[in-house]
Amino acid sequence: MGIDATDLVQMLNGVRIRSIVHDDSDNLWIATYGTYGLIRYDGKTATCFTVEDGMPSDRTRITVQLSDGRMFVACTGGAVIIRDNKVERVYGEKDGIDNPEVLTVAEAPGDVLLVGTDGGGLYCVGERGITHMNVGDGLASDVILRLKRDDANGVTWIITSNSIAYMDPLYRITTVRNFPYPNNFDLFENGQGEIWVLASNGIYVTSAAELLANGKVSTVCYDHDNGLSCIATANSYSELDDDGNLYIAGSTGVVRVNIKVPFDDVAEIKMAVPFIEADGRFVYPNKSGTLVVPASTTRLTVYPFVYTYSLMNPQVAYSLKGFDQSSTTVRASELAPLTYTNLGGGTYTFTMQLHDAMGHGNKTQRITIFKQLALRERPWFRFVVFACGVLVVLLVSRAWARFRTKRLLQKQEEDRQYIREMSEAFARVIDMKDAYTSGHSSRVAYYTKLLTRELGYDDDTVERYYNIALLHDIGKIGVRTDVLNKPGRLTDEEFETIKSHATLGHDALKDISIMPEIAVGAWAHHERPDGKGYPQGLKEGEIPRVAQIIAVADTFDAMYSDRPYRKRMNFEKAVSIIREVRGTQLTKDVVDAFLRLVERGKFRSPSDTGGGTMEDIDNIHKRLSSE
Repeated sequence: MGIDATDLVQMLNGVRIRSIVHDDSDNLWIATYGTYGLIRYDGKTATCFTVEDGMPSDRTRITVQLSDGRMFVACTGGAVIIRDNKVERVYGEKDGIDNPEVLTVAEAPGDVLLVGTDGGGLYCVGERGITHMNVGDGLASDVILRLKRDDANGVTWIITSNSIAYMDPLYRITTVRNFPYPNNFDLFENGQGEIWVLASNGIYVTSAAELLANGKVSTVCYDHDNGLSCIATANSYSELDDDGNLYIAGSTGVVRVNIKVPFDDVAEIKMAVPFIEADGRFVYPNKSGTLVVPASTTRLTVYPFVYTYSLMNPQVAYSLKGFDQSSTTVRASELAPLTYTNLGGGTYTFTMQLHDAMGHGNKTQRITIFKQLALRERPWFRFVVFACGVLVVLLVSRAWARFRTKRLLQKQEEDRQYIREMSEAFARVIDMKDAYTSGHSSRVAYYTKLLTRELGYDDDTVERYYNIALLHDIGKIGVRTDVLNKPGRLTDEEFETIKSHATLGHDALKDISIMPEIAVGAWAHHERPDGKGYPQGLKEGEIPRVAQIIAVADTFDAMYSDRPYRKRMNFEKAVSIIREVRGTQLTKDVVDAFLRLVERGKFRSPSDTGGGTMEDIDNIHKRLSSE
């Protein structure tokens, strides 16, 4: 039917209107809940779409223009497509929409139509048919109040009866967990990354990024305290124009809010801390504006004030620099006296910063508070305490170090004494095995000590080589007694048995970890620089140093000691033999050290009066063999 504008106003008088939207041709689409169904008004003529025109009912709620110019209508009985002023398609129960009480519709990317129902969840209508999504697919409720396509963030927002959710391009639904209020009706994006949510108690403003991250959600709430004269009502539709003006359909009227330009102006709001309280005594600023409190103050109370003289209730962030680790933000109406205890002496800055409702800080007030320094807080006192502390630490550390050093040296000496006594005990056991060499191990150890010291080694090395020399013949314990104590000439087999004492000694001592070298003396003291020694036939520098020294001491004692089958060799004769084998049987520098000691009278026995055999050892062995 065709009617003029005056007739349209008269016709709609008393009619329940659910929404009014316009298309890109500036046609108005008026959704009524009753007789007239859906009305399209082009400025001159009004066209009604009712049950008679193919609508499933005359109870319409909202009309959305699709990307191809068609109109998509939500109504009781299903969702309707209108093209060229004709009902083209109805999606209802016969299409699988079990609950056809449609509350909202929208177009998703990919030419998919979304249908939100009152308790039946969400339906996605596409080329492949209709897909049903409900609480099992991520929704918190099956009552879908509003669907909003958001191309800026690439999602479709879903407002249910108890939550806010969003659907991504893959049609996956995510419910925002931490939004602070459940009873929401609609939302709008302001082109600056902020989402304005219309709720039953006001307007919540938050970041789209925070909602999509689904973590912590920070919000600012507009309500009656901010001058909001009315609040959105359920199932109403509000309008956002290109200038950012949001016209909110409320329970008592319409209110306009510009969501692009902050409307809180805090530049003229005054802030002050006129006084503070120190242990019950009020303190006022001095001439320079500083609040000075005594050093003895234990309880300090700051009295901050924000003078608004209006319905505005801005946010106030405050902190006491020098004490607080971070600032605290409250509404101006919630600002109360702040108490601090046990502050140290020094300068503090109390800072107040006003924020508008969008969280932008644009006014700051700073007040200086100085607490006088106590004696213990003065630099010179702290220096004296620090110096005394350092001195005490040094003295204690020095005393402890001396004590520990004394204990360590004592322990080392006890260990050396233990090793020496154990080595001497084993040496006596070795000499008990060989009837011909009584006291031989102790004498060789003594001679080794003399030679090691003469060669310039330190006391620790001298002590270590002495202990090694005591056990140089320990392998003889493993040699048969009849062979070891045979008075006559040895057979080749018996001589090989005797020679095995070097290897046996090495095997017996090799696993003593406290002195790894102790096995070397037993193993290599019969090696010779010319390579004719045993058991390995080592030459010169290949022979371990301690074995080189023990070899000289062992050779000398073998000649210069009494045996059951002969007297000890003449001292000068024994010295001359050692001199002769220098560099072949014995190491040169060790023989040189021996000769220097001989010149100083170190090797001659006190009981030596010049006697002793002049016969070579080889001749003695030949004589015994013939006998």
